[in-house]
Amino acid sequence: MDMLNIDISDFLQKHQLPDSYQTLARDWYLPIIEEIATHQNSAKRTITIGINGAQGSGKSTLAQLAVYVLTQHYSLSVVSLSLDDFYFTRQERTQLGQGIHPLLATRGVPGTHDITLARRTITQLIHQQFPVSIPRFNKAEDDRFPVESAEIITHPVDVIVLEGWCLGAEAQHESSLTQPVNDLEETEDKDLAWRRYVNEQLARFYPKLFELIDIWIMLKAPSFDCVFQWRLEQENKLKRSLSESDKQTQIMDEKAVGRFIKFYQRITENTLNTLPKKVNYLFELDQNRQITKLTRPTQSTLNTDLPCQWLVFTDMDGSLLDHHNYHFDEAIPTLTALEQNHIPVIPVTSKTAAEVELIRDSLANHHPFIIENGAAVYIPQDYFEKQPEGTEKRGKYWVKSFVQPRSYWQSLINQLRPKYQNDFVTFADAGIDGIIAMTGLNVHAAACAARREFGEPVSWHGNGNLKQQFIAELNALGANILEGGRFLHVSGQCDKGRALKWLTDMYQNTMPEQVIQTLAIGDSQNDKAMLEQADHALVIRSPVHGLPDIDRTHNLTVSTFFGPKGWAEGVTQIIDAKLHSDSFNLPRGNHG
Repeated sequence: MDMLNIDISDFLQKHQLPDSYQTLARDWYLPIIEEIATHQNSAKRTITIGINGAQGSGKSTLAQLAVYVLTQHYSLSVVSLSLDDFYFTRQERTQLGQGIHPLLATRGVPGTHDITLARRTITQLIHQQFPVSIPRFNKAEDDRFPVESAEIITHPVDVIVLEGWCLGAEAQHESSLTQPVNDLEETEDKDLAWRRYVNEQLARFYPKLFELIDIWIMLKAPSFDCVFQWRLEQENKLKRSLSESDKQTQIMDEKAVGRFIKFYQRITENTLNTLPKKVNYLFELDQNRQITKLTRPTQSTLNTDLPCQWLVFTDMDGSLLDHHNYHFDEAIPTLTALEQNHIPVIPVTSKTAAEVELIRDSLANHHPFIIENGAAVYIPQDYFEKQPEGTEKRGKYWVKSFVQPRSYWQSLINQLRPKYQNDFVTFADAGIDGIIAMTGLNVHAAACAARREFGEPVSWHGNGNLKQQFIAELNALGANILEGGRFLHVSGQCDKGRALKWLTDMYQNTMPEQVIQTLAIGDSQNDKAMLEQADHALVIRSPVHGLPDIDRTHNLTVSTFFGPKGWAEGVTQIIDAKLHSDSFNLPRGNHG
């Protein structure tokens, strides 16, 4: 089939495109679409194409062309998605605006997309978990279409085409956020709260979506200056396609477009600098959106296995350590093999630094660790070549903390104490003897548990209704409450996933040529954030409670066995299966 001479006149008519687009497609796009079809045949699985481009660059039209050609001329089953389809609803964004920053009520930036829904939708399509509901966003109404009008996919899909203006965007270093890029940031985000929130969302959640993309295409604007005119043309085209009544709803005029694109400026400009070297196909555009050049910065990694460095982040109680006796004998051979192959095992726990140090000694573990539900990361001094930025020296460690110290949270609890005088006891109230009585720990272990640095455990003795009121009032004061099996943990806005992401970045900075692969292991709801954040998740079955409620479906393994036996089983299964290295063979042991 000669792809360069196919007739796309009906496509041009449907999308109100000039005849010149036929030449553009023939000269630039159709050869690439042909290559993608060949990729799909060799992959023998569903592949995902990601198309990046600034507003008005033509990425949506290219996505539609790819769907048309792959469907009509290659008889492939194709689903087209836009990152825009996964915007939070207007009500959800209103809540973000009220709860975090007013600018988040406006759709567009990272943090206004439902990334969990996007990942779930794509992974369901890839793994053929039908039926799959495809959400769509109504820009004229600035809201998602009703669920009942969603497209339902019930058959296997060959290709997923996903387009979006911030696909592949990278978070910036904190120091880059301080200087505003336009008057919107300067006047409406004076304290940098909006910028920091958007940047953190981009760092934490969007890479897990981007990793689902096999082939990357970028339509690169010459600069951000021409994006206003392009976006205005896009709005006018939308306006022409609507009825008179619809035009009175959410269609933007020229002034509104000028303000709207300022939301996108920072990330668009950064993406123009960082993404081009990482894509498979880079189309460079001039101010009139004409293609001036096609380059191929990277080869498709569909059929390649890149060398990688694994990091194993593990919960302790009930995961690596047996729930009943805290033994880990069945995991020892696997732990030894990981150490011999220079794969760090990084404890991630609700325990204190003092408690973790005891466990690390018994494990002969010398790697960093994460304490108090992600409140801080402890890195042995000189573990990395230089001290990571944002850490402080504390004893023999470099420490990165994410929340205020324990004394701060104690002061908030004490503000409420007169109202709930006989309803709770804190660790500070109880002392060592009281902690022993509440936990059953021996005196040495109780002393270590008492040495909390970033939060305060509370044992609640009052009724349940009052407890919920107590929690709500602490939340109103800015505290974050984690409910464990026996205690309320009062601290700040931290979680194991955020700490995992930060430490992973530190490893990546020290080995830029390596591909970092992260495995998170846990057994309870308290581990959800890191199980969602890591590249691979291993859920350990528990003899005392059900599986945690997590959203991810890709790269997810659930152990057959409990505790350390399930831990060894899962680690062996995941890392052996993914590493493809003759020099790395974990002991399989007797799992029968």
